[in-house]
Amino acid sequence: MTCPKKEIIPFYVSGQMEPEEAACMKKHIAGCGECREEQSFWLQLSGAVTTESAAVVKPEGADVKALAKIRSNNVRFKIPERMLALLKAQAYLVRREMWPAIAAIMALGVIIVILSKEAVFLTFLAPLVAAASLAAIYGPQNDPASELSLSTPTSSWKILLARLTLVSGYNLMLALVSSFILSLVLPTEILGGLILSWLGPLTMLSALALMLSLWIGTGNAITISYGLWIIQFINPPRMLGDLFSLQLWDKFLEGYRQFWHSPELLVPLAVLFFIAALISTRRSDQYLSPYNG
Repeated sequence: MTCPKKEIIPFYVSGQMEPEEAACMKKHIAGCGECREEQSFWLQLSGAVTTESAAVVKPEGADVKALAKIRSNNVRFKIPERMLALLKAQAYLVRREMWPAIAAIMALGVIIVILSKEAVFLTFLAPLVAAASLAAIYGPQNDPASELSLSTPTSSWKILLARLTLVSGYNLMLALVSSFILSLVLPTEILGGLILSWLGPLTMLSALALMLSLWIGTGNAITISYGLWIIQFINPPRMLGDLFSLQLWDKFLEGYRQFWHSPELLVPLAVLFFIAALISTRRSDQYLSPYNG
């Protein structure tokens, strides 16, 4: 029968045994021919490996060159590649139905403007579409693979920023294309004013919807954002008669509409909301996780 201690001979030869175990093994080998043969084999193998290793000469300055390559400026050129790879990866995780849905709604808006000759409809529609799309780009309820995404080395804010770049760029492109198409039908002098009329509100409402979606969910974010935007287009006093002061309401409505047509206010606020959204990703991961109670 094969000696059961034959299997641990490699550990003895390599010096990985405790002193007491090694002493016992030495005595055993002295009285066991099978283990002596096994020991001889491993000693020969160890000697051959040691000889071969000693014959390998490290290239002069190899360690210095390796460190220089790691620290070289070439690493900076990989940043755009990594950013592009992240954008491509996140494009597959954004809801696929969002892309054609946004395009279809914007196309419908262009048709309505052409038929009605009222360019203001695009001003009304573009911010709403952008807000709804950005409110649905992040979180477990919008991304079935969110748990897998959060387990990767990529930070949550980088994932959000990549999706924000993709969807915002898509919304902006569609709005610009729609404005250009309308400029071919409507007087060309209104093109610049048309773009300015939706650019500020689109940025502001999108940022607000995104930030709110991380705190109170997509549905609530869209409802609040839509309400804040639509309220400027309604006039309750006319519907409710004398129950409200027309003068007070008209004054409020005038200031409220002026706010939504002030890019110098909307853009800085949008930037603050976007920053708050990026910072809030960690909190949103805890609040929106389906495994968090």
